[in-house]
Amino acid sequence: MSQTEVARLAHRCLAEVLKETALRCGGKILEEDGLLLVSGTHPCPIFVNSALRTGYVTAAEAFGRAATFFGDLGHKYEFWIREKDDDDLLALAMQSDMRFSAELLGMVLHEPPEAPQLLPGVEVRRVENVQCFQDFREIAAQGFRDEAPGCYDLVLSIFRDPATVLAPHTSAFVVYVDGLPVSTALTMLKNGVAWIGWVATRPESRGCGYGRLATISAVRAGLMSGAKFASLEATRIGVPVYLRLRFREIFRFRNYWPVTV
Repeated sequence: MSQTEVARLAHRCLAEVLKETALRCGGKILEEDGLLLVSGTHPCPIFVNSALRTGYVTAAEAFGRAATFFGDLGHKYEFWIREKDDDDLLALAMQSDMRFSAELLGMVLHEPPEAPQLLPGVEVRRVENVQCFQDFREIAAQGFRDEAPGCYDLVLSIFRDPATVLAPHTSAFVVYVDGLPVSTALTMLKNGVAWIGWVATRPESRGCGYGRLATISAVRAGLMSGAKFASLEATRIGVPVYLRLRFREIFRFRNYWPVTV
C-alpha cells in the first residue's frame, strides 16, 4: 500500500471517528461539499467540536461555514488543518482572527507490538462492565483536563453512557496498579483502520509507562480484529511513546481555534 493511500485511509478514518463520537454522545454532524462539521453536547473546542476538510472547498467558504454552524450552536470549535494538503487553510487561519491551538502528528503502525511483561500489581483490563467504564471515563477526563478550558467536563459528556464504549468495533482498556486505575486507551475500527485514541494517564502516575501499556493493548486489539493498520493523532508529549512502538509519521496537523476561544 502506497504512502499516499495510507494517508488517505488514515484521514478518512479520523473523519469517521469524529462523526461516530459525536453521534454516540448525542451530538450533531454536518458533512457536505467537502467539509465535515461535528459537535458534541459540551461547547469545549476539542475533538468532538471540530471541523475537518474532506474534499474540495475553498478556505474562505470552509471557515465561513464552520463559524455559522458552531455559532448557531453556541459552541467553540477546533479546525483540523493538514500541513501541505491544507496550506490555503493554514495561510488564511494565520492571517485571520484565529489562533494556533495544537500540533498533532498523524502516525501509523502496520505490525502489532509484542505483548509486554507486566510487573507485579499491574493489570490491563478490557472495558466490559459499568465499573470499568466509569474508571475509563474518569481517567480519560483527568488526562485531558489541561488540553483546553472545560476539557474535563467535555470528556465526561462524551463518555456519559457506557454504550459509547461498549459498542461494536470498539475496544477500550484501563491499566490498574494495585487496583487503582491509572491509564486508558481505546481503539475504534473504521473502514479497515484501527483508530487509537483517548490515551490518557492520571497526572500523578505519568512517566511510569502505563500509557504505553494501554496503547499496546488497544493497538493489538485493533490489528487483531482485521485492521490493515493502526492510526492515531499524537500530541507532542505522546510522540516519543509512539515512536518507541514503531509508529511513523504520515502527515501533520496544525489546528486552530477562533480567537474568542
